[in-house]
Amino acid sequence: MAPKPTTNLALESGAAEDASVVDALPYIDGITADERYQADELIKEELKRSNKKPSDYLAKFAPMPPTTFQGHPVLQHEYDRVKAGRPVQPLDTSRFHLEPPPASKQNDFNAWRQATDNAHSQLEHQYNRLLNLELLLRYGSNARRRHNQSLEGHVHRLEGNIEKLSQQRDSINKQRKLTQEADGRTLKQLEQQYKALVTKNMEIHMACQELESSVNQLQEEVGHRDDSSQDM
Repeated sequence: MAPKPTTNLALESGAAEDASVVDALPYIDGITADERYQADELIKEELKRSNKKPSDYLAKFAPMPPTTFQGHPVLQHEYDRVKAGRPVQPLDTSRFHLEPPPASKQNDFNAWRQATDNAHSQLEHQYNRLLNLELLLRYGSNARRRHNQSLEGHVHRLEGNIEKLSQQRDSINKQRKLTQEADGRTLKQLEQQYKALVTKNMEIHMACQELESSVNQLQEEVGHRDDSSQDM
């Protein structure tokens, strides 16, 4: 497992935004269910204490350019309607109905004129529909086929881009994994060396204590002998 820093100076000192503090190697570090639970609890606690709004996380990015519909009054009107939350006005389908003037306007010339104009427009509309159907029967299959070919080419280009990005992603992950595995072996070796040195230091410390005890014991024996020789 990667060594953990004793203090997070980068975060405490307000380091630059592009600075990163890496204290984990996910490809070699194991995490237990209890550790994951503790991490989730820490995240929840931090979210509770945070007073940031979702918009605050986008503050470091450049603002969105202003939305303008210059030269497109219909789009501008629709944008204003959606922004104000107004409902969509239903379509007026009365002009598609072929009806005579009401009974109260049977003798009104203008009413009959409007009804006749409406009938002419409906007839012209039907004529246009017949022309469109004839054009569709004559050229529709080829146009659809060319459109499908264009879509297939677009799909192939997108698939190529996806494959390229996938290869780049896999290459990055592979390189990251190899780097972390190499670092993991180095960390494991250093950890073994550390344990060996700690064990050796303990053995040296115990040997020193034994030598000190032996020296003290010998000094006591020498002192007793000196005392005995003086008594004699």
